[in-house]
Amino acid sequence: MHSPRASVPDPEPYLLAVVSPHPELAQFLHDAQWLAREQGLGLAVAMETRGRLRRWLHGEDREVARFVGRWEVAATAWRTTGDVAGMLSRGEASRPASVVFGPIRQLPWQAGLLPRDCARIARAAGAAGVPLLHELDDDIPGQDSGTIFGLHWRLDHGRPWSYGYAYTAVASALVGIFVAWLAPYLPATSLAIVFLTAVVYSASAYGFGTAVFAAAVSVALNAIIFTPKTAPAIGWGSADVLLFLLFLVIGAITSSLAGGLRRAAASAQRQAREARALFQLTREIAIAADAPDTFSAIVRQCDEVFSCRSVLMAPFHSGDIDAVPSERSRAAALQVAYPPDAHLTQDELEAARWTFTHDMPSGRSTPERPDIDSHVVPLVTIDGMVAVLVLQDIPARVTNAAGFRRIVGSMCRLAAIAVERALRKQEIEDARVLSQTEGLRSALLSSISHDFGTPLASIIGSASSLLSYGKTYAPEVTRELLTTILEEAERLGRFVKNLMQMTRLEAGVLVPRLAWADVGDLIATAMDAAQRRMARHTIQVEAEERLPLLHIDFVLMETVMVNVLENAAKYSPADTTIQIAARQEGDDVTIDVTDQGRGISVEDLGAVFDKFYRAKMRDRTVPGTGLGLAICKGIVEAHGGSIEALSPGLGRGTTIRVRLPVKQPDSAETAET
Repeated sequence: MHSPRASVPDPEPYLLAVVSPHPELAQFLHDAQWLAREQGLGLAVAMETRGRLRRWLHGEDREVARFVGRWEVAATAWRTTGDVAGMLSRGEASRPASVVFGPIRQLPWQAGLLPRDCARIARAAGAAGVPLLHELDDDIPGQDSGTIFGLHWRLDHGRPWSYGYAYTAVASALVGIFVAWLAPYLPATSLAIVFLTAVVYSASAYGFGTAVFAAAVSVALNAIIFTPKTAPAIGWGSADVLLFLLFLVIGAITSSLAGGLRRAAASAQRQAREARALFQLTREIAIAADAPDTFSAIVRQCDEVFSCRSVLMAPFHSGDIDAVPSERSRAAALQVAYPPDAHLTQDELEAARWTFTHDMPSGRSTPERPDIDSHVVPLVTIDGMVAVLVLQDIPARVTNAAGFRRIVGSMCRLAAIAVERALRKQEIEDARVLSQTEGLRSALLSSISHDFGTPLASIIGSASSLLSYGKTYAPEVTRELLTTILEEAERLGRFVKNLMQMTRLEAGVLVPRLAWADVGDLIATAMDAAQRRMARHTIQVEAEERLPLLHIDFVLMETVMVNVLENAAKYSPADTTIQIAARQEGDDVTIDVTDQGRGISVEDLGAVFDKFYRAKMRDRTVPGTGLGLAICKGIVEAHGGSIEALSPGLGRGTTIRVRLPVKQPDSAETAET
């Protein structure tokens, strides 16, 4: 063998494909490569060197050379089965991990491996302890179940065998009637060939077996029609025997051509079906938004392709996130990932765990648990096992069909990558949420330790001073210390109230108790509550006359206005003006609170309503937890309104704008008000 380069396979585990010249050798090599990838092995090709002239005529040497050069696989040559036995009995480092052979010939003059050579290779593999794979048996050319001695005896396996013979008898009878009608007008030698139509019909439609039957019936009818009535008996002469042999030859050729065409058509249809299924699965996976969508796409496509109910199972380990679970513990943690309402029997669950542990299919049409009605296949990536797919109640005709292992393997490869990506994405999302949670928790602890500690220190210092030296203090000093205790306690109370309200907002238990209220009353009440904090500022209120009533929870909206006013006071220098403006804009009432403080940069305008925003920005120039505006946002949105921050820039003040929807009260509500 001179075309493929002879080389020794790499020391890494590999699959040895023992091949012989055949018209479909290229397809066999591609299937062997697919099988090697499924097993996680390399590929080495051993090409038979006998029949050099036939190989040169059909171009198999060039085909193998192109395959070897394109995929960079190792290639070697063998002339006798002893050479193959030597390859299989090498040392453990260079011995193949498994072996597959083909394509197989049926008759000595055909292309492919001889059956006796296959038997010798199988014995050599068994003696060397090398596993012999049979996954390509359903795709090996010449291995059709209806082929005997290279002849296609039966083409139509979907109907009973008697079906073809019945139709052949009818066709032969019709041809016989037609020939009998033409007998007075044409010579017998010309009409005998008409019976060939029945032979060709039966051979192309049902196979060589019915062609033999049609040939016998046709010759018999021909003898009956053209034998003189005065003859003592009807028998076959040498001409009839010659005609019968001619019919057999034509029937054999026709059935062989028809069988090849049917096989090619079935292969093309199978490949088109597989390509369509893989394309559909790839598209569904690509547009899946999250893990459940990915799992749903995989299960839905498998249901459609294999005519069964599919269940995707994945390990959900609930132990220590820093621990690396063993394969056994991961197999024990297998749970239904999709569909959520799927039910598995105990046998199916045990088969799924066995498949997950051993990385091999189980169930129907497999050596492991073949008695159950499900077929379990592993989903494996280069990083290891990720999940298993259980094909429930899958028909035996599907698992035994040609190309089943190839299509299920291809779909499982895509599914495994998609599942791994979905699980990794989920892990990243969980890690991000955990990181944010840890950040918020750190911000909360930092805020509590600083902002709660300051008023507590003031309260403790003032109270201890009064207890120790209260009798020696002047009345005004005592009053100042008591005022400090009161103010700091109220400040601490506001912090606690904000935390409780934020907790209620996040839990979804803060439900507004709506009632009709006047905008002016809301602003006046909020100003009274925040009067002490705003004592060093000038307040200007501009409200349009006859503003519509608001359907709000007065207490909650008062909290919003107080937080906004205190926030304006905290960030504004003393003796500056804080403006409050209320007006109607379309279907909303807008309340603006504008200060003359430090302002907000453009990139931070949308972040001021985040929880612990000040803590995250390390802003300790003014006291506070950074929850006030976040609480305002939650309350306003619970009323169906909106709140936003506006600022011309740093050092140019800030406006907090609250929008609340206007609703028209009915007559009964107006009377109650």
